[in-house]
Amino acid sequence: MESILKDVAAVKADHENVIGHLTWHSLSEMLITPNELKDKLIASGLGEGWMPNEIRLPDAFRRATSDKFKREVAPGVYENYMYREVASTHDFVQRNLVCETKDTKGRRLNYHSDAGSVVLDRKTGKVDTGYVTAIAQQLVSSAAQRFDIYRQHYGATTLRTLFSNVLKSMSPTPVRPSGGIYFIPKQFESQLQSLAGFVTSLEKGEAEKIPLIDTKDMKSMITRKLSEHLQSTLEACEAGVISQLRKGDLKVILDEAKRVVEDYKHYESIVTGDLRDMESKCQLIRQKVAAALKNMAD
Repeated sequence: MESILKDVAAVKADHENVIGHLTWHSLSEMLITPNELKDKLIASGLGEGWMPNEIRLPDAFRRATSDKFKREVAPGVYENYMYREVASTHDFVQRNLVCETKDTKGRRLNYHSDAGSVVLDRKTGKVDTGYVTAIAQQLVSSAAQRFDIYRQHYGATTLRTLFSNVLKSMSPTPVRPSGGIYFIPKQFESQLQSLAGFVTSLEKGEAEKIPLIDTKDMKSMITRKLSEHLQSTLEACEAGVISQLRKGDLKVILDEAKRVVEDYKHYESIVTGDLRDMESKCQLIRQKVAAALKNMAD
């Protein structure tokens, strides 16, 4: 990857000889209110149509009660605190604070299923807490405070999903196996600029984009990476069917596969060499998706 970036930086780009951009972004943990997020989306040019779903109280509540806590209570003996959901109705959600005592060898010495409790009233949005020890009081009180924050703020996970959704609309091709760096065809340059502007406007966001020049080496690289992407997509479809995933999980894979094949048309002016293998992969993916969707309907 470093050699690719070095080659790219060595050539002066102008708008006419650019085939697309390499791009990547990162985001540290942060919070943002819905109004702040909407304003930044509009200011960047992406628009409020990319706004995530409204924050649901039960989701904020579960997020607030997802932390774990560990402390040593004696030499080689530890208490592990975590939340377990014990009830969820139309009226309330209850999560209990569980305390599990173990030694360094992993042997369970004690288990307390209700060291504390946190209960969300779905109608009023209020949270009640209960506890039996001082440490449990601290933990459930902290969870209640986090809920008050999370009910009014999106977190980094939601923002990363937003980034991913915008990126997927620009026919991205991953250029390294671990992901994180993508090639975006030239026709999406304006939208990519808006995404980069949006990410960098966030308190903990960073984004970069580097133009790729219309050279034989660059086109060959993109052709190779696109072929690898199609192959991995085909393998994901096959693995999903063989593993007999739940319909919801399989549908996510199939929808992604359909998007990848549809995106291929944006690369026809970029890819080089004999395209029969790549077109064959596209056709195989279409067949796998159609067969899987038919089986899901039966």
